Amino acid sequence: MGADGRERAEHRTTTLGRRQVLTALGAAAMPAVAGCSSESNEPDENTTSADTEPDMNGTTQQEQTNGQAIEPRFGYVGTGEEPPVEPDHTVQLLIREREEAPIPQFYFEPTGLAIEPGDTVRFQMTTPHHNVNAYHPAFGYTQRVPESAPAYSSPVLGAGEYWLYTFETEGVHNIMCAPHELFGMVGSIVVGSPTGPAASAVGEAPGPSEARPPEFTAGLVLSDPALAPENIVEAGSVSWDDLAPESKALRLAPIGEE
Repeated sequence: MGADGRERAEHRTTTLGRRQVLTALGAAAMPAVAGCSSESNEPDENTTSADTEPDMNGTTQQEQTNGQAIEPRFGYVGTGEEPPVEPDHTVQLLIREREEAPIPQFYFEPTGLAIEPGDTVRFQMTTPHHNVNAYHPAFGYTQRVPESAPAYSSPVLGAGEYWLYTFETEGVHNIMCAPHELFGMVGSIVVGSPTGPAASAVGEAPGPSEARPPEFTAGLVLSDPALAPENIVEAGSVSWDDLAPESKALRLAPIGEE
């Protein structure tokens, strides 16, 4: 085979490899979205290649149009564009300077929120370098989400980006920002009824012996009476400012230790 023939063959092989990767990404997203809609996902005669190639979430523009963009474990990452579905609620991820302390307050606003099963929440990265992570045994924590809830998590995102998640599982969901959890960046989403493992006090939720409960400032925040699940349901939402100052005090030692 001549040099020109080899170059054409190598070009075809490289192109095929890219297509196989894109196809694999699309196939990985299929089980999560299959059965969510009775409408056909077959492209029509007006469908372009941009409609059928997966994006960074592994979903296609056509799937987003059909309302299937929010994956049960990984949600949907937005980098500035309009969301594929209209969220029912918005939670901001914020940083506030702390008086007489070099480490600021990291928090969700609202910190407690009551929603209905099937509601979609937009977590807006108003400040940078946050994520949304479930207190789930798959991540090494005690069970503070409903037992049938998946181990959901977002990537760490920059300012101006957002993460969408649809809460399908009824019960109390305790969430955190993993990089800032120990500084108190935790929250509680009550989906429907205030039930499940997270309805119990901090330290009493089930989990294997090596599982870690919320500790340090995170444990203080989730133990504040304002974040009691019944109170969240009654109030509808609970602001960070509703928590007692002592619940937000910076604590870098386990609760119960000096």
